[in-house]
Amino acid sequence: MIAMVLLGVIGLGLVYAVSRAMVAQKYQKGQSLAIQSIRADLQGAGVANGCPATGASTSSSNLSLGGSLQVSGVQKTCTITAVTVTVNGVAKATSLPQIQYAADAQTLFGPGTLTVSN
Repeated sequence: MIAMVLLGVIGLGLVYAVSRAMVAQKYQKGQSLAIQSIRADLQGAGVANGCPATGASTSSSNLSLGGSLQVSGVQKTCTITAVTVTVNGVAKATSLPQIQYAADAQTLFGPGTLTVSN
């Protein structure tokens, strides 16, 4: 009788552990799809696409994760920063775009906001 109770408790613990692993895998897969989509957008349109010449801007768009799955309300923030690059004693002033994507999709990415930036 005691052995049956112990086996039952161990079985319930295993079921709980497997269910948590499946939920973590689902969140990881959603995050991976989002990062792949953001990477494809950056490679296709260019890093500075949609950025202002100076200053900062924020835009909202949809993120396609393949098929009919989309995440709406993805915030893209672009900030242009002036930097000076020195190579072999030669200094040149240029601008550097800093891009940040923020997506809030509780059911796909887990609790919180998925943030990707350079």
